[in-house]
Amino acid sequence: MRSVLVTGVSTGIGKAIAEELLKNDFLVIGSVRKKNDAEYFEENYKNNFKSIILDVTKKKDIENAKKEVEKILLENKSYLCSIVNNSGIALGGPVRYLDVDIFRKQFEVNFFGLIEVTKSFLDLLIDNNKYKMKNKIINIGSISGKRAYPFVAPYTSSKHALEGFSDALRRELLIHNLDVVLIQPGPIRTAIWGKAPSIEDNPFLKTEYEVPLRKFFKGYIQMGKNGYNPDIIGKRVVKVLMTNNPKTRYVITPQKIKNYLIPGFLPDRWIDRLIGKMLSLIYKPKKKALNK
Repeated sequence: MRSVLVTGVSTGIGKAIAEELLKNDFLVIGSVRKKNDAEYFEENYKNNFKSIILDVTKKKDIENAKKEVEKILLENKSYLCSIVNNSGIALGGPVRYLDVDIFRKQFEVNFFGLIEVTKSFLDLLIDNNKYKMKNKIINIGSISGKRAYPFVAPYTSSKHALEGFSDALRRELLIHNLDVVLIQPGPIRTAIWGKAPSIEDNPFLKTEYEVPLRKFFKGYIQMGKNGYNPDIIGKRVVKVLMTNNPKTRYVITPQKIKNYLIPGFLPDRWIDRLIGKMLSLIYKPKKKALNK
């Protein structure tokens, strides 16, 4: 039986990925922050699901997780065929008013934690990459890794970094016949959108960005609620693992032509202007008082 390590399976995209893999007879080793976060899988898929406690920002957690994974693989006479790096958070706000530590926190989870996990389990993928279907690393990125939006600079920066890392790693691993695939979701309909804090609690409303932030927040939440079901990401992960020649990237977003392809062809200044008008970000010189 082939085994897959999926980070962050408690909710949302990670949960959907784990469930689709289980439906397709993979042994899933899912990481959670707390033991009770794995109750759903242990109750419904107790034979093929194994949970591990893992905070991707803690090196000791990663070291312990590797030992636990090696034990699980041995007990189940299985081998690790893939890592799905899914754990992530999203932080934001106007850069002018954000502490640099917000960027550090964002990168610790979305980028540096992902690298630590990948490096820790890489040998398991390389050493067992001897079967007909090549082993793979699947990184869950975002269309924000290609299209940058205001007020989410920490998040979009971390996803841009993941783009570069994934491309570089894929080329380095050619020597081992090991593949790296990036999945770039757009808006995905998960419970997080219903739990978003009220815009009225946003500390940046007292700045010059009040009107743009209100417009951004309204559109952002609505976009999330109208997004794809997370199952679509899980199904794509399964398809990637079932082929030896997947694409290097899969963009999965509603209205792909409008939201992803067309902006890629338009000049940056055009996009700046469109977003600026939409969010009331266009600079307006103050009118000089007339002398009477």
